[in-house]
Amino acid sequence: MRVKTKQFKCLVLVFLFSFFTSYAANVGMLVVATGKYIQFVQPLIDSAEKHFCKNHNVTYFVFTDGDLPESEKIVRVEQARLGWPHDTMMRCKMYYEHQELFQDMDYLFACDADMLFVDEVGDEILSDRVATQHPGYVSKRGTYETRTISKACVQLREGTCYFAGGFYGGNKEEFLKMNRTMAENIQVDLEKSVIAIWHDESHLNRYFIDNPPTKILSPSYCYPESWRLSYVKRLLALDKNHKEVRS
Repeated sequence: MRVKTKQFKCLVLVFLFSFFTSYAANVGMLVVATGKYIQFVQPLIDSAEKHFCKNHNVTYFVFTDGDLPESEKIVRVEQARLGWPHDTMMRCKMYYEHQELFQDMDYLFACDADMLFVDEVGDEILSDRVATQHPGYVSKRGTYETRTISKACVQLREGTCYFAGGFYGGNKEEFLKMNRTMAENIQVDLEKSVIAIWHDESHLNRYFIDNPPTKILSPSYCYPESWRLSYVKRLLALDKNHKEVRS
C-alpha cells in the first residue's frame, strides 16, 4: 500500500509539473509610438521575439500614426500624435478605450517604445500587478507629485519604493482596472489645468501606493543604456535625444 501511495504521489507531481511547464499564456505588449518614436518599434519587437516570454503567445499592440510591417503577431492601432506630454500621459486612456482588443489576453504589459530586450524576461514577470523599481531611485525617495491639487499627490508619509513608467503590467483585469483609474484621475487633473510632475508615471506611483504590486521587478527591467548598475541588464531604456524625438 505504501508503494502504491508513493507511486501515486509521484504521478501527481509529474502531472502538475508537466501542466505548469507546458502552460502557454496569451501575453500582450502595449507600445505607444507616434511621430519619430516609430523608429524604435521594430528593434523592440525583434528583441522581444528573442527574449520576451518565449514560452508564451505574445501579441504586440502598437498605437501609432506610422507604418508597421504586416505580421500576425502585430496589431496596429491608429493613434494620432497628441503632443508632449500628452503622447505619454494619455497612454492609459488609449489602453482602456481599446480594451476590446485585449479580450483574448491573459496578461498585459505596457512598454516604452524606446526600449530593447537584451536578456531573458519570462515567467518571473507574470503576476497580478507588476511594477518596476526605478533605476534612479534605489533606496531613495522618488520625485512623487506632491501638490495636493493633483490626484497623483503622494504625501511625505507615503511611498516606500518609486516605480518606473517604462515597464509595468499584470493580468488583464488588473491592468485594465489600473489604467482606467489612472485615466480618470488624469482627466480630473486636466479639468483643473493640472499636469502631474512626471505625467502618467506620477499617477502610476499613486496607484501602486493604493494598490500594492504583487510583483516588484528590479531595475534590470528598466536599465538605462549607458548606466553602470549592479543589476543584470534585461530590458534597456535606450539613450536618445529627447528634444529631437519629441519634435
